[in-house]
Amino acid sequence: MPEEIGTRRLACAMFADVVGYSRMMEANEQKTLAAFDGIRDGLVLPALKRHRGRLVKFTGDGFLAEFGSAVGAVECGLDIQRGMVARETETYLAFRIGLHLGEIVEKAGDIFGRDVNLAARLETLCEPEGLCISNALYEAVAGKITGRFDNGGTRSLRNIDRPVHVWHWVPENRSFGLPMPEISGPPLLPGRPSLAVLPFSNLSDDPAQEYFADGLVEEIITAIARLRWLFVIARNSTFIYKGRSVDIRQVSRDLGVRYVLEGSVRKSSERIRISVQLIEGANGNHIWAETMEGPLTQIFELQDSVAQGVAGAIEPKVRWAEIERARQKPTSNLDAYDLYLRSLPHIFAGTAQDIATALSFLQRAVVHDPVYAVAHAAIASCRLRQLLIGAVQPTSVFLSEASSLARRAVELDPADPDVLSVGAIVVTFMEKDYVAGAEWIDASTRLNPNSSISWSRSGFIHCWMSNFETGVASFVRAMRLSPSDPMTYIFQSGLGMAHMFQHNWPVAINWLRRSISNNRYFAPTYRFLAVSLVQSGKIDEAREIVRELVQLDPLSSMTRAQLITAFRDEAPRRLYLESLRLAGLPE
Repeated sequence: MPEEIGTRRLACAMFADVVGYSRMMEANEQKTLAAFDGIRDGLVLPALKRHRGRLVKFTGDGFLAEFGSAVGAVECGLDIQRGMVARETETYLAFRIGLHLGEIVEKAGDIFGRDVNLAARLETLCEPEGLCISNALYEAVAGKITGRFDNGGTRSLRNIDRPVHVWHWVPENRSFGLPMPEISGPPLLPGRPSLAVLPFSNLSDDPAQEYFADGLVEEIITAIARLRWLFVIARNSTFIYKGRSVDIRQVSRDLGVRYVLEGSVRKSSERIRISVQLIEGANGNHIWAETMEGPLTQIFELQDSVAQGVAGAIEPKVRWAEIERARQKPTSNLDAYDLYLRSLPHIFAGTAQDIATALSFLQRAVVHDPVYAVAHAAIASCRLRQLLIGAVQPTSVFLSEASSLARRAVELDPADPDVLSVGAIVVTFMEKDYVAGAEWIDASTRLNPNSSISWSRSGFIHCWMSNFETGVASFVRAMRLSPSDPMTYIFQSGLGMAHMFQHNWPVAINWLRRSISNNRYFAPTYRFLAVSLVQSGKIDEAREIVRELVQLDPLSSMTRAQLITAFRDEAPRRLYLESLRLAGLPE
């Protein structure tokens, strides 16, 4: 018999969410949790019981409920919001509530279906401290409730197949927008960078395109929020600025962020153009700006693409801005995070001396914070880099210690995509643990699909496992995400290697030469280029490249190449090693 999909019935779904919850949790977790518990027990649960609603579940920063009565659902929402405004507490919280009347599916106590999803989407359109309800619900309660609802017009909602007519209620004595009480508490990391994404301006002649601009911002916030080193203000908090002319410096002060992303959307004919700019909040300086354009035929696919592109581009820009900020801090005021930032330019430079300098910063960072997983991972990454550029010999002790560092980092924070990414490439290369490497790198790119570095590492790991087509796709994705990344030479080197093993010799040679032009200190590129030239019949050129390699990496030899080769399968390993021998690499 087919599995029972659940019980269907007509009901009203209520979806509520706390405005700015993530920021308040970041500032002071204990006070925020206590405030939410007080609202739950003292206001929400009694209101649900009074209006015969059923609590389906709490969602961490909100809740989902259902009602058999349309009037009861709206009156319950009004009671909760009026009660929230009337509260006098030290910690200020505000709900947004979306409600819709439709068919729900209940299974195992939970509720599902398009109409439940619609209520959740209505919540995103809601004003803080207000209600947003569908026309179906409005028609059912018109004339039966005391609250006055304003016509919000027809809106297109993401993943909802047809436009929805909405109505809004906002209390006359709303308090949202007043200064929030100061909440003391340590940030997750000292000096952690923070960003707010403002609502984008709709420059189109068609006001209906407003939904696209709003949806785009929501997707960008979701994408960027995956960067765990960056604190991103929730959409609920930034949308209070919608339709207002704002001073970026004031926004920065109000929200407590270092960086602000703003943008605009313009639709013309069958194309749409999105312009974005990243601004430093303290002084209004522009860090980065870009305009993206595409066809309107697949509007939501374009929205996803733009969000991913912005998230991928913003990561290195904010990182470099943070690096410059760390450089300017007094030496006596260093902390673990700033020491980590100070190591990054040296890691990017990639010379033996630079890597040694980076390690000195990172080792001090873990003294400041012994459980700082990212710093432990960065040390493991530097050890790998030392091996690749010939700064150390691949002894069993060195390989074991580097791999242990990577595993320790993953143990400290197994949910950090950057840590997983480093752990994956180190244990794959050092231990030939392809199972853990593949598992960790896949988890990393799932957790943060906008990290160019993680996609690059995914490319190397897949190539070492002979998945060369997947490797090419991963390197291409890395370069598309961050075309001006300081690590571009690594992406190009990897892409050249992947084409090399697919026997696309001219393409491989082109990418490898471009990599060397961007960074002439990355020894693996010379090895791949020598192999590609040999396979193209250009033995003399290959031998010249090997001579340059030996000057750059005096430890280069066939014996060492055999020890540090990470290819799992015999065929690519044999092609690689035999080509290096033909190119004249010393035994």
